[in-house]
Amino acid sequence: MDMKQKSLELKQKFIDSLSVWADDRITAFTNGNPKLKTISIYLKRGANNIIKKYDNEIGKMIDNAMIFIADENGNYNLNLLFEDIMSMFKNMEEIPVNLGPVTITIGKGAIRIPVQKNAFTSIFLGKDIGAIRITESDFVELKNILTNGL
Repeated sequence: MDMKQKSLELKQKFIDSLSVWADDRITAFTNGNPKLKTISIYLKRGANNIIKKYDNEIGKMIDNAMIFIADENGNYNLNLLFEDIMSMFKNMEEIPVNLGPVTITIGKGAIRIPVQKNAFTSIFLGKDIGAIRITESDFVELKNILTNGL
């Protein structure tokens, strides 16, 4: 199998795993809070739509990354790659990334998604939660989904 085919397989596996992982993260975030049960449906739909919207960009990033992470036959070590990425991620300065309606912050070992305090969030959340943080333990779950299958 050549690098192009392995890149395509990795992209599909990553997209599928990311969808499962996002769904699981939203379930964990909303579990135990009756106010969030209804909104979890919309959060999951939004996460799925964002993943679908950026499908081509994710594919291009994986194609470009494969040039550096795979050998000439397209082989790569996902566990080693994850460890290296997490190491870089922990040491990276925080940078803002604009995703349309929200600007997230990536770096220092976390992704922070700000949750603005307004009437909508007050109704559903009942409190100011500041931001949703995605940390190394969350990424370990994504890696486990990627490496152990869906």
